[in-house]
Amino acid sequence: MPVPFSGGCSCGAIRYTCTEEPFVSYLCHCTECQKRTGSAFGISVLVPPKSFRLDKGTPKTRERIADSGNVITFHFCGDCGTNVFADNSARAHAMGLFGGTLDDPDWLPIQANIWTDSALGWVQMDETVERFAKVPDFSKYFAGR
Repeated sequence: MPVPFSGGCSCGAIRYTCTEEPFVSYLCHCTECQKRTGSAFGISVLVPPKSFRLDKGTPKTRERIADSGNVITFHFCGDCGTNVFADNSARAHAMGLFGGTLDDPDWLPIQANIWTDSALGWVQMDETVERFAKVPDFSKYFAGR
């Protein structure tokens, strides 16, 4: 994985850099990600918060309560509306970048499909990638870091 890597919103008002490799990257098929992206799934990249630097802009935020009861804070561009990153109240050791905001998302390995119970019927998933009906325990990806 290329480190550092960077990204931002579609209009360029928000820019960021990440200086460490991600813990894990996955496709989320929950209905919230479907609505948030206007697509079949969301691409999430969990990174250590200490490795994330906001280089330009000040995102707006919105919060929602997840099925787990955790508070998820979404950070998005107030100009173009692009969701750029998110924080989860239960996961202080990791923050989520949205894969479509990476300058070069092609290098991103998809390691899991989550919330597959909500996946659209026509979505084809790679058989070699882990699948989870709901949200998994990602602790194995954080081990040793």
